[in-house]
Amino acid sequence: MLIRKEDSLLLIIDVQERTVPQTEAPREVINNCAHLVSISKELEVPSIITEHNPKAQGKTIIDIRLAAGEEKSYQEKEELSCWLNEKIKQSITESGKRQIIVCGVETHINVLQTAVDLQTAGYEVFVVANACSSRENLQHIYALQRLSHNDVEIVSYEMVVYEWLRTSSSEQYKEITGKYIL
Repeated sequence: MLIRKEDSLLLIIDVQERTVPQTEAPREVINNCAHLVSISKELEVPSIITEHNPKAQGKTIIDIRLAAGEEKSYQEKEELSCWLNEKIKQSITESGKRQIIVCGVETHINVLQTAVDLQTAGYEVFVVANACSSRENLQHIYALQRLSHNDVEIVSYEMVVYEWLRTSSSEQYKEITGKYIL
């Protein structure tokens, strides 16, 4: 199945000041998440950004906060799976979107549990492999394998962007690919 921007919601999980620097690929995760949130704004794809225990783990990393804009609110949680947090669950449900694009940290914990819970709840779930990471690369790889075995689609940052765009004839295509595809 392909990603459809009109039916998508972007979910960025816990890319925070104290957690993301500990991961295997922090700069790639930060850049790709920041680009995805910027592009989602331009294409009018809604997004949710979560923060796990921000008092202990810090705020969402500045690059993503700047890309999301000052008007963006962040959903705090204690649960590992975002789907177990009633406020986040309500936001996802009320969006009316059926495709959830998931990225963040850590792949083998919060991302995995959230994606599997969303899949079980009947959503089409896409985990952006190069916008996720864990402290150990092996944990990241195992999580991606497990997600795939649970019918979660594993995609790349560029797959999401080009599937959202769908045609090269639009002004948005030229603008977005010129700014965000390196």
